[in-house]
Amino acid sequence: MFLHVGSNTVIKKKDIIGIFDIDSRVTPETTKRFLRRAEKEGITEMAGYDLPKSFILTNDGREDRVIFTHLAAKTLEGRSEIPLT
Repeated sequence: MFLHVGSNTVIKKKDIIGIFDIDSRVTPETTKRFLRRAEKEGITEMAGYDLPKSFILTNDGREDRVIFTHLAAKTLEGRSEIPLT
């Protein structure tokens, strides 16, 4: 099965490691460091052009990817049927 995460971007549900909310008021410093490192390593991509509300960490068996999306984490949770907690 696939999960539509915005624009024309779909990912395989089995590749999802986690769906995370981006809220600058509560995002832990460790998450911010992780995202900066992911950006430096070139493993990030945007699903659309709007300001991201969440990101999805995936691994297809070969590499990690961080996909930013304008969709809320709760919306993605509902679409994916993967519980966030």
